[in-house]
Amino acid sequence: MNNKGSNIFELLERAYGDAEAWTEVDEVLATEGYSAKVSRADFLDPFKNLVIGILSQNTNDRNCTRAYIGLAEISEVTPRDLANLPEAEIREAIRPGGLYNLKAKRIKELANAILRKYGGDASALIVQHDERKTRDRLLQLRGIGPKTADVFLAYCMDYDTVPVDTNIDRVAKRLGFVQPNARYEEIRNTLERIIPSDQRVRGHELLIRLGRDYCRARSPLCEKCPVAELCERHI
Repeated sequence: MNNKGSNIFELLERAYGDAEAWTEVDEVLATEGYSAKVSRADFLDPFKNLVIGILSQNTNDRNCTRAYIGLAEISEVTPRDLANLPEAEIREAIRPGGLYNLKAKRIKELANAILRKYGGDASALIVQHDERKTRDRLLQLRGIGPKTADVFLAYCMDYDTVPVDTNIDRVAKRLGFVQPNARYEEIRNTLERIIPSDQRVRGHELLIRLGRDYCRARSPLCEKCPVAELCERHI
């Protein structure tokens, strides 16, 4: 890790310690997830992870989790069950997550694709010891973009990658890791050069928390930010 990157992550670790990154998810699961017997383990299941990835698009963690709970309340979240579920029922179930018409269609397409190409087993997407081929297979699925694919690799496969969401995109640019016009792959590759492989998932989580808690898109809390002294925007 370069000096600036090392200093930034040292400050973030000091600020957050071993605090859980997904507090919004945990809060919703604790208060609402019991009805559908949903837990954090669902996020590590290959097929469920991809469904959650679709539900997470253009919404926050709270609404994504509520949408997933709604889906789990009406159906088993498996390729076969969702392929057989009317799209209209999926739409109503996932309404809290927004863009429910598009997301319901994508979930149906995903379920059918996993059935058709992989016999209903999403883990068959995985090419052992080959991150690139696995990622290529994921990106061939309609509705699965780079971030959703990288989340799958990081959390279902323990691959050392850095998924880039809107928070990380914003933070990486403001901190000066990349130029303001940098695109997804440049940001991911840059962060993977900066962060040692065994720290990338935690680095991903810390940058997300920084973006949510301080480095907000509107009205960032620069005066309270734990890395303000190293931020090019602040300087």
